[in-house]
Amino acid sequence: MINLANIQAQWGHYDEAEKFERQALGITQDWYGRNHPETASALTNLARTLVFEDKLSEAESMLREALAIQERAYGEIHPRVASALNDLGKIAVRRGNLEKAENCFRRMADIYRSVYHGKHYYIGVAIANLGGVYMERKQYARAEELFRQALDQYAETLPPGHLNVGIGRNRLGRALLRQKRYAEAEAETQAGYEILSQQGAAPGSYLENARTDLAEEYDALKKPEQAAKFRAELAKQ
Repeated sequence: MINLANIQAQWGHYDEAEKFERQALGITQDWYGRNHPETASALTNLARTLVFEDKLSEAESMLREALAIQERAYGEIHPRVASALNDLGKIAVRRGNLEKAENCFRRMADIYRSVYHGKHYYIGVAIANLGGVYMERKQYARAEELFRQALDQYAETLPPGHLNVGIGRNRLGRALLRQKRYAEAEAETQAGYEILSQQGAAPGSYLENARTDLAEEYDALKKPEQAAKFRAELAKQ
């Protein structure tokens, strides 16, 4: 059921994924009980699909239940706890509750630093998510600083062509773009775009964001032909 749900979710058929995940949750809960980590994982899987369906209140409730189960089972410092905080932080961003999102991502980063002794790409993910909060606040210089920290962490723990590196460079490019540092922004966004373009399953939203930013950057740099190229790619999507 879980695997079938994953396939449907990758196709974007979230209503079908939800059906499978609800069945999987029922089976898991009946077998392991309501307060078992496996039940928490099933709750988390379902909640992630509900987020794609904009059912944010139900998703948040499930994730809070999952977080409480994980904390009881593993304590407050554990990767599964950090993962639940990541999902809760993303929902908080979607709902505009940036203070809650910041708290989630900071705690997430602290857990990963403790568990992995300061060196793991998960730390970079948490820092990048925190940078996203500052982007929402329009504090672009602070966001830039955090994105650079995330990329430093990736450089130590991931190959240079990894998906997370591409996403990180795009996010840094946008922070620079918002500061009107167009040449620097173009260099980062272009590098990120090239990495994402070579991924077999790069999320379409990241490529769309990169093309949008590159068009804006090339306009600002007085390079209309390059800007037109990326607008044409956007039109084909």
